[in-house]
Amino acid sequence: MIQIDTYSYNNRSNKPIHRAYCQIKVFCDKGAERKIRDEERKQNRKKGKGQSSQASCNNAAEGKLSALPLQKKSDITFFKTMADLDSQPVLFIPDVHFGNLQRTGQVYYNTDDEREG
Repeated sequence: MIQIDTYSYNNRSNKPIHRAYCQIKVFCDKGAERKIRDEERKQNRKKGKGQSSQASCNNAAEGKLSALPLQKKSDITFFKTMADLDSQPVLFIPDVHFGNLQRTGQVYYNTDDEREG
C-alpha cells in the first residue's frame, strides 16, 4: 500500500491537511510476463470484435456512421482519501533490506526508544 500525506507550509503543523492511499500489486517476472500476454490477448480479442461490430453498424446505417478508432486503455491509479489524519505514517522496510541499511547507517528512528529497542 502507498500512502501520500499532504502538508501545508503555512500551517506549521505536523498534521497533514490531506491523506490518501492506494494498494499496489507486485508481480514476479513470470507472473508479469503472463499478465502482459493475457492483456494483449484480451486487447486483440476486443479489437477483433470491435472491428466486426463496427463494420456491421456501418453497413446497417448505410455508411452514415464513421468507424471510430479503438482507444488504448491508459493505466490509471486512483487514491482513496483517508479520514484519519492523526496517526503517524509507518515506513515499512523488509527484514532483507533492514540489515543492509543498518550497516550503512541509513536507518532513521522516530524516537530514542526505537533506537535503543
